[in-house]
Amino acid sequence: QQAFALYESVRIPRTARIVWSTREMGRLYHAAGVERQVRNLLWKGKSQEAFYRGIEWLYGWKEDNCLEPR
Repeated sequence: QQAFALYESVRIPRTARIVWSTREMGRLYHAAGVERQVRNLLWKGKSQEAFYRGIEWLYGWKEDNCLEPR
């Protein structure tokens, strides 16, 4: 029971962050008009590695760190 409660305490915020991030990425990737121009200015010169660091919290999940809040 205690292990399940610990798992839930990490799972709920993580899944909420995944949903929010997915919506934001969709909005950013499909931006139009001024929003697209602002996005392009902010992303100009950013490396692929910088992008990957921004989503490391999602894909950096491993069984030995899965219960650590991020």
